[in-house]
Amino acid sequence: MVHFLRIRQEKIMFHVKLLLISPLLLIGVGCADVTGPEGWADPVEKNDTIVLQLKRGVLSGGGINSSGRFLESWRFPYDEDDLDFDGFYATPIIDGKNAYIADHSGQVGSIDIETGRLNWSNMRDVGSEIVATPVIHSGKLYVATKNGNVLVINRDTGALIDSFEQTEGRIWASPVILGNMLYIASLDAKKIVGIDMANGAISSEFPLSGGVASSLSTVGGRLLVGTLEGHLSAFTPANSLVEDWKQSLEGWIIAKPLLASGTIYAVTSRGVIAAVNPISGEILWKSTHEDSNFSTTPVISNGVLVVVSRKGNVVGLAQGTGKVIWERKIEDIKLLPRPLLVNNQAILLGRSGEIIHINPQTGNVSNRYKRED
Repeated sequence: MVHFLRIRQEKIMFHVKLLLISPLLLIGVGCADVTGPEGWADPVEKNDTIVLQLKRGVLSGGGINSSGRFLESWRFPYDEDDLDFDGFYATPIIDGKNAYIADHSGQVGSIDIETGRLNWSNMRDVGSEIVATPVIHSGKLYVATKNGNVLVINRDTGALIDSFEQTEGRIWASPVILGNMLYIASLDAKKIVGIDMANGAISSEFPLSGGVASSLSTVGGRLLVGTLEGHLSAFTPANSLVEDWKQSLEGWIIAKPLLASGTIYAVTSRGVIAAVNPISGEILWKSTHEDSNFSTTPVISNGVLVVVSRKGNVVGLAQGTGKVIWERKIEDIKLLPRPLLVNNQAILLGRSGEIIHINPQTGNVSNRYKRED
């Protein structure tokens, strides 16, 4: 196990003015002065092991026991590790038996998902916080930072291989790789940038009408981008980016759209849920839910699309038609991470440590309890 000495970063107080408002404030999870946010990392699961953020800077690993509850088997960091991680916005990436993590303060690491033990931690000062989920490609970890840089890190050792300093604005959206190109989108600069991974040079740029907080994705060899102006667009990566179609939805697109069964499912901050044809951009169906700020990617279970609002509103819709099957308001809770489907149950996580199990077919709550700190 390789440990690197941590270079402690000075905590920075952000004074956010109205015209430069942080996406944390935009989606209602921050305040005017932000120090050490808690994070909204999605829970992930592989081989019956669930990894979730227990509280700010602490990850928990375990599984669902015979009583249908989450049973913790490990916690990271261990007390004896003498590590101090900040909140996790970036979702852990599970690859093989390891999870690759990046916290808000700029620390990157690898942990064993069976034991929660640290494999390596890159404690150097990366010069910026990390919000975007990294991507893995050819044994390398590509980490985008809030100051617009992209770090290339050896997946096995944590050694810094390269860095690209190619954007003017902050990066909150997870990058995506198509061919030999790494595409990133800025929150402030309102553009997509294509970086040649061989040399770090900018190969293409395309201006956008709004900033991007939603993680980039691909569909049929195209680049899919959602903006804070409510535009969902598909681009063909040729010699330069070509916008094939653009669809307007009401509200900010904060959540990464879901691609399932040849359809794109997108949600917005104004309660819009839309099914979109990935070839033409045509809206196949749309459902609007007042007082619902949808900011997490939906999930699908046996033909039911489950969408969660941070205010505790949960909706189940027919995947093919958009017909509302059930709606439920979970009181006294704020829901941020994406639901996790385990054993035909949608597991929801609350900001204060609650875990709620919902039947995706009926909307009935089968279990509700609080994680122990």
